[in-house]
Amino acid sequence: MTVNTDNYDLFEGMHWLCFHLEFEHQGDPDTRCTDFACPWWQIEFLKQHISSLGQNPEQVIEQAIKERFKPKE
Repeated sequence: MTVNTDNYDLFEGMHWLCFHLEFEHQGDPDTRCTDFACPWWQIEFLKQHISSLGQNPEQVIEQAIKERFKPKE
């Protein structure tokens, strides 16, 4: 971990997302909880925004994954 190293001890040696899902997240870990910092809120908002632009969020994500992980020539 390199980005959140300042908070590593605060989160008991865990990445903040792992800590959130293990100790703070209420309910199903695959759905948003009441914590405003829960990443599922951000994902939901991004999907809504993509939809409002007339795009299919699942297709946009799939294309981004293909572009990111396509083999280098």
